[in-house]
Amino acid sequence: MENIYDIIIIGEGIAGMTAAIYAKRAGASVLILEKNAVGGQASLSYEIGNYPGFDNISGFELVSHISKQVKELKVDTRYEQVQKIQDGKIKSVFTKNNEYRCKAIILCLGASPRKLGIEKEKQLIGKGISYCAVCDGAFYRNKNVAIIGRGNTAAEDACYLSNIANNVYIINRKSDLKAQSILVSRIQEQVAKEKIKMINNSEVVDVIGENKVEAVKIQDLVKNVTYDLKVDGIFVATGRVADTDWLDDLVEVDENGYIIVDKYKRTNREGIYSAGDCTNTVLRQLITSAADGAIAGTNAYEYVKNIIL
Repeated sequence: MENIYDIIIIGEGIAGMTAAIYAKRAGASVLILEKNAVGGQASLSYEIGNYPGFDNISGFELVSHISKQVKELKVDTRYEQVQKIQDGKIKSVFTKNNEYRCKAIILCLGASPRKLGIEKEKQLIGKGISYCAVCDGAFYRNKNVAIIGRGNTAAEDACYLSNIANNVYIINRKSDLKAQSILVSRIQEQVAKEKIKMINNSEVVDVIGENKVEAVKIQDLVKNVTYDLKVDGIFVATGRVADTDWLDDLVEVDENGYIIVDKYKRTNREGIYSAGDCTNTVLRQLITSAADGAIAGTNAYEYVKNIIL
């Protein structure tokens, strides 16, 4: 049957590229569809210290290594945003201008930064509110910035920005950070040098400024008082949400919007698999995304190899 791929992979992050490598090496015809750029969120990490085989590597470098493997395998890759999927024995994937058909799909949709959900957030994105320290940190050289969050991303962003900004504030709803111990140690070192200042048991309730960020209004959750903190930029690092809202009940998701998969990375729809941060995995790391992609790519190929049309 002409013009039908064995597998279409939606998303060109770590999971999607690994799935492509495994499926293509097994003998499948593969198409990757990516709405933005290669690498997804992984490409924005300025320092990765826990990926096996590398003492220290940037996200961009790691993504480049994997992307090179994909290109050498001559995997068909197109930069188009998928708008709809039609299920069936032969599945149709629709972008704005094209329809692609395949026997199996692997959803590697990743996750996007969680928004603060406060007034003026949308208005001030790019005008002082950012979700990526590596992308926008250079704009705040010798300025004051606030990081909102308490996990690994917040800690990594704070360490990165402490080498750029004048003052870095971490605003944390709890009394401590929920980050890896090595990151917490780095934060403590920077706190001792007064490069980073912790504002614990507090949350941002408003952003002050019309055309740019001028300050944040902070509520002290212990003293139950509010006050303003002058900053030039805000970096939001409060977690991520799965990019699954457009699927329209195509596959089963959990209460948080993550795609439910089994150990073979199968969804509840025959011939549709999913891998990486968009799934109900117990750990969302680059290494687990790669492992998920390998499992999904292998099992999707086994499915198309045995499918009877």
